[in-house]
Amino acid sequence: MTLIGELKDGERAKIQLAIRKKYGIREYRSRFGKYFMLEAGDRTGNVIVKYWGTNDEVTERLYSELKEGDVIEIDGEYHKEDSPYISVDPRYDVMEKTENYDRSNFVPQIADIDNIMNQVLRYVEKVEESHLSQLLNLFFSSSHFIDSFRDAPGSTVGLYAALGGLAKHTLNVTYSSDKLAEIYSLNQDFLITAALLHDIGRIESYDVDTSIRMGNRGKLLGHTLISYNMVEEKIREIVDFPADMRDKLLHAIISHHSPVVDNVPQRLRTRESYILFYADMLDISMGEFDEESDEVWKYSRKMGRELYLG
Repeated sequence: MTLIGELKDGERAKIQLAIRKKYGIREYRSRFGKYFMLEAGDRTGNVIVKYWGTNDEVTERLYSELKEGDVIEIDGEYHKEDSPYISVDPRYDVMEKTENYDRSNFVPQIADIDNIMNQVLRYVEKVEESHLSQLLNLFFSSSHFIDSFRDAPGSTVGLYAALGGLAKHTLNVTYSSDKLAEIYSLNQDFLITAALLHDIGRIESYDVDTSIRMGNRGKLLGHTLISYNMVEEKIREIVDFPADMRDKLLHAIISHHSPVVDNVPQRLRTRESYILFYADMLDISMGEFDEESDEVWKYSRKMGRELYLG
């Protein structure tokens, strides 16, 4: 089956796409009838699908049957132009829902995930402080946790909206936190632990099928609070875990988005939490530059400005 990244302007597109977003059904301006548009995609990108209805009853029924996350099979015409789209005219073309598809065609996978996980586990082994080492091993000695961590996305959009996105982001943040702790003579074991655990709540935050969507738990609690709860629960299993270490570690986790998000439970108040915040923000910001674009300038909604990619 063809992928979006392989399509050429003006050619027939025989393709399977997962519906990312439904736009409202509309009436033609210059003639009677209705049409609708969808945003749909696969692991290589997204495209607009324009369905030019010729029978109102058929158009409305098809529109109501299609849901976000469904996979549709299309035989239509691809137009690249400024905003790529696939045109579907039911007199000549085909668009129908299908249950026969391979999920791997729709959700991207971070490359070299085995090497990434090996590096993550080396950081786990590097921590020598007994309480922090016990805490990390309560997570990373579990094959179920490792599998969930390995496969978890790091976001619903952007560079880390992929299976393995969490592991890749965590490795980058841990590496930066470790180096910054060395530069500023801070406790490296503490910051490695904070970095490895700061986003583990993302494991429980997303629903992944043909697309990556924020799940109910992620929407209601947010990954930061989920991470806090997961870590606090494991700390309670460790005898004599130092109270000050516990509070500082949980503070770093709960506050690591605080300078850029208004509704966080706590502001940054320790050296270690500042290091974790900047390591996290650096990786997220660099990811904005790494996303593929044909243009020299790109507007980043996340950063609220144009970025120069030249």
